[in-house]
Amino acid sequence: MDESVILADGDVCKIMSGTHFDGFASNAATTMVVGDGPVTGRKADVILAAWNAFQAAQRKIAEGATNTSVSEVIQKIAEEFECNAVEGVLSHKVKRHLIDGDDVVINRVTGTQNVAEWQFCPGDIIGLDIFVSSGEGKPKEHDARCTVYKRELEQVYNLKMKSARAFFVEVNRRFPTLPFSIRAMSD
Repeated sequence: MDESVILADGDVCKIMSGTHFDGFASNAATTMVVGDGPVTGRKADVILAAWNAFQAAQRKIAEGATNTSVSEVIQKIAEEFECNAVEGVLSHKVKRHLIDGDDVVINRVTGTQNVAEWQFCPGDIIGLDIFVSSGEGKPKEHDARCTVYKRELEQVYNLKMKSARAFFVEVNRRFPTLPFSIRAMSD
């Protein structure tokens, strides 16, 4: 299956890159619209909603503030643009060698999706992910193959095939805690 997609003029795409320094992970992403023409309509609304929600969420993260207040401001800004924050998106507290800590900010609180409230402290590092939709804000399954993986540290793996065990040994040796691309594997 060929997973390449040719982008056309007016398509919206996300460019994301990540790195780590001494075990502290950092990601950067931007949303782009292909072509030189002006961006108008719902595309402009959803891009501006995400950008403004990100800016407001950054300002809201301060000593003594709560994750709930950040979630509220994200949804409020999205609603001002007649958009919705996407359900199920979590922004995690980042620690050394850990990109998905237990303390999280949820993008959108719903009746079935909620997180425990906690306060920000000096020195907290938050991997802030803001996703906004011009639709209902509910993610959809996609049939594209995943190429970035992360080992579950609490999971015990009982692998039967010799090749699977060899793969797991290499993952543990080269990528013990942080995500990795399947391209990084030798075979």
